[in-house]
Amino acid sequence: MRKLMGDSAGRRVRPGGSLLAEFERLGTLPSAHKRGYQLEALLEQLFRQAHFRVERNPSVAKPRQTDLVARYGDTWYVIEAKWLNRPADVDVFDGIRSRMERASSSAIIGVIISVNGFTDDAVEDLRVRREKGPILLLGEEELTQVLSTPRSLVNLLQMKREELIAHGRVHLAAVPKPRRRRRPATGLPGAEVRLLDADLQPLPYVTSGGGFGELVFVQELPDVDWAFGAGGGVCLDAAVRAFNEDGIVELLYELDSMGWTSAEPRWNIQQSGANWHGVGAREFVEALRAWKKREESLDDAHHSEQVAYFDTCPGGGFYTLTVSIAVHNIRSVYYCHLSFQLPGVPVDLQPIRHLFEQFDAAAFSYFRPLSNPAVIRHRPDEPVPLEVVGYVVSHSDLELEESDSVGAPTEWVTGLVVRNPHHGEDSRSNSEEWPGRAEGSELLVCALRSHHPVDDLKAAYHLDSWEYARTSEALALRPVADW
Repeated sequence: MRKLMGDSAGRRVRPGGSLLAEFERLGTLPSAHKRGYQLEALLEQLFRQAHFRVERNPSVAKPRQTDLVARYGDTWYVIEAKWLNRPADVDVFDGIRSRMERASSSAIIGVIISVNGFTDDAVEDLRVRREKGPILLLGEEELTQVLSTPRSLVNLLQMKREELIAHGRVHLAAVPKPRRRRRPATGLPGAEVRLLDADLQPLPYVTSGGGFGELVFVQELPDVDWAFGAGGGVCLDAAVRAFNEDGIVELLYELDSMGWTSAEPRWNIQQSGANWHGVGAREFVEALRAWKKREESLDDAHHSEQVAYFDTCPGGGFYTLTVSIAVHNIRSVYYCHLSFQLPGVPVDLQPIRHLFEQFDAAAFSYFRPLSNPAVIRHRPDEPVPLEVVGYVVSHSDLELEESDSVGAPTEWVTGLVVRNPHHGEDSRSNSEEWPGRAEGSELLVCALRSHHPVDDLKAAYHLDSWEYARTSEALALRPVADW
């Protein structure tokens, strides 16, 4: 087996060993020279495990010596490691700049890794002179992070490069992260449907008894298995770094800028004793930020609330966004998970890659084939009567001839809010395979199979069928009613 590195005691780090543990061991060495030399060997293995092509002490910058040169794709990195008894200063930067100038490739980036950090003057010099060529900095905190998860190194370097080139900022973990701006809800598209109560009065959202469960009711549910050719759909999951409520809003803005926000996304905000169901990206942000008003109606609110958000993708497929967010003024996000179901792997991956890089989600993301049917469908043996408590109303988009437009209805009932006939049931005894997560919801938001004008409400409705899809974290349920 190939020896990866060693010390005077003959210690070895083997493939699959802990790079972080070896780094911690190096910190106990009294000799700064020995620490620095062995740090170079450790970094060589770090970059190799992150799938870089690496050369140690290469001739790319002769006559000066360079610790490492690594290549990822078409980009070359000149890497210098320092473990001094003081922060790295401007002289270190000047040294790596001269190495970069001697390199023949124009697509080359400098990387300085300093365990004891950098002086303020050096960081400012790097920001001001960034036109001389990008140099990326890693301190001890970030080094320990990537030693724990080497595959996160690629995304970290990409983020640092974008911060330096696009914004003139030197990204270091020790420096507070730039705060995401508080985006207005009005910058997102509003819903093209309205929610009305039983008296046809408008509602900002539907309030229902319920609990946690990451369930969302949808109007349309794309079947990613329904495509030309053999095979089925694929899924793609990513943990997103959102940090706080504003990070969730920023993610929606990014999805909208890429054309991935429709006029009718569905969402559900869940507490221990209540759920709030709504339609529209703008309306979701308004409801999310009005958490204090929503919590006023609860006697004993949980310390966090969950979000399940659903929207369709252009070209087929859909995604769910599931979030756990703190119920206090900081609005910290405990987790944020984005899950796509698509008809296949896109030929052009750049939009998804850009989104994942923007939110530090690219390191451990894979397209995976769905092993089961994407959408499960059921129809009861007998129609189930429904008690209506509200309506989903859409404006008519029919283009009528002028002679036919007189008296034509302009608003249609396209969905119903009803009491859940399966509320509180035990799914194990349910022969109709009603999805378990839906049993805790007091209400259902149903699609209406046969639309009718809003001024022609029917005396009776029934549950005609239902279909659902499961992503890695959420259940998207489409109950279908008829009259």
